[in-house]
Amino acid sequence: MQVHLGRQCLPQGRSSPHPRCSVPTRSSRTSRPSPVVAQAAQPQQGPPQGQPQQPAKPKQWVPPRDILKISPALLATGGLDPSKDGPQAKASFDAHLSGMFMPVNLDYPGLRILNIDPPVIAVEELLSEAECDAIMDAAQASGLMKQSGLGIGGYAVQDENVRTSSTLAATSEVLGKHPQLNAALGVMLARARALLRGPLPADGPGAFARPSAAGQFAFELPQVARYQPGKLAFELPQVARYQPGQHFLTHEDAFPPPVVAQKGYQRRATLLCYLNECAEGGATRFDVLDIAVQPRKGSALLFFPSFINGVNDRRTLHTAQDAVSEKWVTQLWTSCGVATLAHNNGLPSYVRGVKGAKVPQQPKGRKRGVPPQRVNTKV
Repeated sequence: MQVHLGRQCLPQGRSSPHPRCSVPTRSSRTSRPSPVVAQAAQPQQGPPQGQPQQPAKPKQWVPPRDILKISPALLATGGLDPSKDGPQAKASFDAHLSGMFMPVNLDYPGLRILNIDPPVIAVEELLSEAECDAIMDAAQASGLMKQSGLGIGGYAVQDENVRTSSTLAATSEVLGKHPQLNAALGVMLARARALLRGPLPADGPGAFARPSAAGQFAFELPQVARYQPGKLAFELPQVARYQPGQHFLTHEDAFPPPVVAQKGYQRRATLLCYLNECAEGGATRFDVLDIAVQPRKGSALLFFPSFINGVNDRRTLHTAQDAVSEKWVTQLWTSCGVATLAHNNGLPSYVRGVKGAKVPQQPKGRKRGVPPQRVNTKV
């Protein structure tokens, strides 16, 4: 997988959980103690006698904003191979995934780490060439490729230039009428089960079902997870085709809190598989990370649009850059049910404990290197 390097957006003064991370350190310097700090160090007097002690307010959880990259030399060679690294570093990254995002099988063949925080993982040859051809052929034969929808981050977008590709949404009705497509996408689902770890949805017939009726397909409606907070579900997959010049401008796969409350679930993982080769153009570019991945047939990207508590991770903003030749991809989201509170204005329960997790506003100005005119989502 060819990876293009951008500028290194690394946090200063942050210790690296990995020995081969490129992290600058802030030069040490001495300064006089601030009067405010000196005042804070003095013992504080309690409330006047006869008045009850006020309970301390719980600290708000602040989503991390720092970025932790691997070294440019490793990234230029296709990423860090965890099988060739020390057990301590591998265990550290595994704990980071499990504690903040979602467990991953780091022993999966061809797995490479492109970024540590937020985690971006590449997998070489997730699908064979024949398996890629089967998905493309079945999608074309269905005759159901249509103009891609314009809802980004759960919000309607008026600008039709934001997403110009065509998409097949593999609904239960589509999978039922097109068994070849169902079988071809089922192969990708089997690879996803081997790549991801944790309490994944049950395999076999019946896993794909509405809350009131049993189904017969491998994929599962996210609405099932809505009625069971904490339950994981594989969303219905999509197949997308980009003709020359088509793109999907900067967007995020996760939903903001009001949309999470409406849907009852949040996207935790994105598995994006490239179905054909693109010598130039059509790269997946992570705007905040300044990393672009060139599509190679059968390879895949795995990243995490939200944290384990359901808060969307804005560092995963990404763009499908203009295609030079035809480009085919298929994507599978792993979603998780989220509890909502009626007395919290219908917002997800985690909003009360997250700093800044309110009804989102349109971003103003430049967001960590993302031009404002290319930010087409409310985050």
